[in-house]
Amino acid sequence: MLIQIILVVSLALALVMTWRRARQDVIANREALAWSVLWVAAAIVVLLPGVTSWLASLVGVGRGVDLVVYASVVALFMLVFKLFIQHQRLERNLTDLVRREALRDLDRPKEDEPKA
Repeated sequence: MLIQIILVVSLALALVMTWRRARQDVIANREALAWSVLWVAAAIVVLLPGVTSWLASLVGVGRGVDLVVYASVVALFMLVFKLFIQHQRLERNLTDLVRREALRDLDRPKEDEPKA
């Protein structure tokens, strides 16, 4: 019972933080809505653990906790992949920026060099 209270309070805080970040334009409203659905679904699972067993039997998994673990692993892999793609894009943009700046510096005369 205590763990349910702790988890539900934590999920409520996550929900509040999600919408605070959306109001600050750190994340889009669409992303905030998606995260909100996740937080609410997690709270439902915490408050009604029988839901996972029912869903598990629907999809052919033995126990509800197994379904939660499988879904969590898939979600984490997807998030890691998204982070990987974003990291690659950021690295590519940084490389392009450094290359442009280096080429721009080649066109300028150096201030230390005597002019002929």
